[in-house]
Amino acid sequence: MKKFLSILFIVSVLSSCLVGPKYERPGMKSPENWLEQSNFVDKADTIANLKWFEIFNDSTLTELISVALKNNYNLANAALRIEQARASYGMAKADLWPSFGYSASGEWNDPASHGFSAVASASWEIDFWGKLRHAKRAAYAQILASEEGMKTVTTTLISNVASQYFYMRDLDNRLSIAQRTVASRTEYFNLVNERFKAGNVAELDMLQAEQQLSLAKATTSSLKRQLSYTERGLNILLGQNPQAIIRGLENTEYHDIPLIPEGLPSTLLEQRPDVKQAEFLLQSETERIGVAQAQRFPNLSLTGFLGFASPSLSTLISDASFATNATASILGPIFSFGKNKRRVDVQRKSAEIAANNYVNTYISALGEVESALVSVQSYGEEYEARSRQAAASSKALMLSQERYRNGYADYLEVLVAEGAMFDSELQASAIKAQQLTSYINLYRSLGGGW
Repeated sequence: MKKFLSILFIVSVLSSCLVGPKYERPGMKSPENWLEQSNFVDKADTIANLKWFEIFNDSTLTELISVALKNNYNLANAALRIEQARASYGMAKADLWPSFGYSASGEWNDPASHGFSAVASASWEIDFWGKLRHAKRAAYAQILASEEGMKTVTTTLISNVASQYFYMRDLDNRLSIAQRTVASRTEYFNLVNERFKAGNVAELDMLQAEQQLSLAKATTSSLKRQLSYTERGLNILLGQNPQAIIRGLENTEYHDIPLIPEGLPSTLLEQRPDVKQAEFLLQSETERIGVAQAQRFPNLSLTGFLGFASPSLSTLISDASFATNATASILGPIFSFGKNKRRVDVQRKSAEIAANNYVNTYISALGEVESALVSVQSYGEEYEARSRQAAASSKALMLSQERYRNGYADYLEVLVAEGAMFDSELQASAIKAQQLTSYINLYRSLGGGW
């Protein structure tokens, strides 16, 4: 027993050696504040645990996102990648421990020289240089990277569903505007056409009225096509066959969106899943440098077996047939034309690439937040201006129509006013959808929860 404990002690001492670099986070200077500061931003909090898609208080949107989280195949694949990483980690952990096996054989020969055996075997590679421990750490970092990757897929999926939903509601609204315009222009075309037949107006007025009516009808067809494409795209995100998408609130019904807890630029390192994933991948590549370096040194292995061996099956299980064996072996490289050194160089470059990817991911995240802050502010201001423009255009059209009916204006004035109102209403609708999407982009870029 003492001899066995002594061997274990010696093995544990030998296994304490660990070659390879120790991971350190690359030095990055984070800006103290965002360039774009907004009055509606709450700087004292973060959004790491906020389910930001619920801030719109639209049960239909929330339900669609729930369906996507349940059915989307990209998200399902991300979950499978986590399971793969965990299985790889389990294999790497198992390599640190002895492996056990068994074998049995029987041999009959003529002339008689029979042989029978039944043995249990064990083998153990002593992790003297830390190759197996580095591999285990690399596999564990891969698990963490896969988990963050799934979070990235999740936030991207939620963002895409919400953005497509707002775009669909925008198309619904623009289609309604176009259909209303078709009805209005049909009425005026009939009026002008009757006046033309009566000889009260020139043919030019009738042709201009027909031109504007055809334009509105063409716009309606175009919007219907875009709406169909958008619904099919949403169905793919929801992981379901093509079908009608349920509707909730209209875009103009979203009011009083809560303050956005902006946080500080440095918090992106801890909140953004893609940034965290990039760092875990860097950690994994750094650990693999230790694996490559350890392969340049000798491997120490212990093997042994115990069991029974006998020329006769009847005497196989007996004291005289009992057999044991223990072997210690060392295997190491002498000369391989620099292959082992090059293996380390290759892995160092892989780690440098991972480090560059990490820094670039963080810088890109900063840029996304800055752009999103600008978008939220500017789209809000633009929508207010577009709404005032649409209201003024509507009133101008009403006055022009009255002037035309009473003979105080020609039809060109009505056409100009009607075209201005049509364009302003379509633009206001589109800007509203982009404003809502900008909120989503900001929450996603800040690493918001789900």
